[in-house]
Amino acid sequence: MVAMTADADIVLDNDRVIVRRIKRSGPGPISSAKRHDRLIIYLKDAHIKRAEDGGHHEHIRRRAGDVVWRSASEHALELIEGDEHEVLIVEFKL
Repeated sequence: MVAMTADADIVLDNDRVIVRRIKRSGPGPISSAKRHDRLIIYLKDAHIKRAEDGGHHEHIRRRAGDVVWRSASEHALELIEGDEHEVLIVEFKL
């Protein structure tokens, strides 16, 4: 997958983790990415659609402050409703 049009700022990059702040305004595609195991910290309420390469997809609703664990995956995200999508991703390096 090719990365798509969200603003991604690297907050921290060391030998163990890379922390990215992802921000996207308006509905539509957020990003496509191949990621390692990670924590996702939601900074804004979100309703997104997550699709994986195998065709599996799910609708996800999160509240600001939610923290979730995701195993390594290749996926695409789309903002379904709301004006902004903003998260911190703490991705663990292998």
